[in-house]
Amino acid sequence: MGWQPPERLLFMGLLLTLLAFVIAIGLLILVHESGHFWVARAMGVQVLRFSIGFGKPLLRWQRSPEDTEYVLAAIPLGGYVKMLGEQDGSTLPPAQRARAYDQLPPARRFLIALAGPAANFVLAVVAYAGVAIIGIPGLAPVVGTVAPHGLGQRAQLVPGDRILAVNGHAVSTWEDLRMDLLAAAVGSERLQLRIRSPDGRLESRELSLQKLPPDSVGPDFMEKVMGLGPYLPPVVGAVQADSPAAMAGLQPGDRILAVDGRPVYSWQDLARRIESYPHQRLLLRLERKGVTQVRAVTTEYVLDAKGQPQGRIGIVMAPLPADLIVRKERGPLAAMAYGARQTFRMSVLTVEMLGQMISGRVSPSNISGPIGIAEAAGQSFAAGLAPYLAFLALISISLGVLNLLPIPILDGGHLVFCAVEMATGRPLPAAVVQKAQMIGIVLLLMLMSFAFYNDILRLLKP
Repeated sequence: MGWQPPERLLFMGLLLTLLAFVIAIGLLILVHESGHFWVARAMGVQVLRFSIGFGKPLLRWQRSPEDTEYVLAAIPLGGYVKMLGEQDGSTLPPAQRARAYDQLPPARRFLIALAGPAANFVLAVVAYAGVAIIGIPGLAPVVGTVAPHGLGQRAQLVPGDRILAVNGHAVSTWEDLRMDLLAAAVGSERLQLRIRSPDGRLESRELSLQKLPPDSVGPDFMEKVMGLGPYLPPVVGAVQADSPAAMAGLQPGDRILAVDGRPVYSWQDLARRIESYPHQRLLLRLERKGVTQVRAVTTEYVLDAKGQPQGRIGIVMAPLPADLIVRKERGPLAAMAYGARQTFRMSVLTVEMLGQMISGRVSPSNISGPIGIAEAAGQSFAAGLAPYLAFLALISISLGVLNLLPIPILDGGHLVFCAVEMATGRPLPAAVVQKAQMIGIVLLLMLMSFAFYNDILRLLKP
């Protein structure tokens, strides 16, 4: 593919993001509403309308006036299943009343309300199973950088340490490590890390994740709080023509050992050293085919995204060696078991994070709205099928947990109404239900507004 204008690349990126978002949201809504639909049908309830989206219908299909009307509507941010007698079954003729939703015992209505979130959890299990079958290449859990004053330094971790287990739970990839540490941070736990040091010794390290600030838990948890980065070898993969590196005689395959006499362990170390010295002469000690050499290079003076000066020499990191890439594939049965475990684990983590947000121990800035979800959808879609399936699973879990919250108008509110009716033997008064649903609408609008606010703040950040 030849050179493309920046405007065309931006348009193609936006189009890809929109496509990934529409596919994801459409599938999640379809699965959720299908759960309600099929269980309602199994209970003998007549479903009047099955709608994907809200607002003005764009497409309609109905086999006969007595059958369900299927609708694709203009606003693709939700959906609904409209059932006979869902509002007031007492006005229906006797022949139809037997198929009305409100004529069912509360236990059966409970199952219909529960079916939507349950379908989302089932989708997550299947999606994670697909991830396990395909396998996602991951970075080995080898420490590459340890920032000063981070929790990793307090735990006496050093570059080259390979994390083997967290509280007895085996760690295979850097992403596994991140999720284990993130879950421990949400739960304010003390951890026991099992590591293999650079010289091959097996050791243990204690790490406390108690009393962290509310804004600690987030996407940049590993970098900002733990102060840890994965190991990326400081090996040159390509040299830009006419760059300072080319003029200094650097070649692909060179391993940088030191900058101005200071040892370099990882690519991150190398990049940080070079960026810290704009338009300065540096001595690079490198290894080429087993022979150590010293090359002098004068960095270029460039400005970063924030307008700050930094150095640049025009090199690209080499592809990772096979021993730093972990890819585990599973058979169908093992994949389904993995999908169930991962869904349960992420569901518990999601509930814990919501609880910690309410208590103020986790920042609510972690809540994302449609814009943030669309960005994540586009990035995972571009990365491949397995990352996109993992994204679908995570969003499906979030949708399932959200709908189980005891907020009127959500499925969780209906579950509470049914549970009260089962406990007392009579339904709540219609006026109480109506007022509760109005409160639920207000709460839901507040949550959506806050999610949009977070999305906008993220877009405005440099």
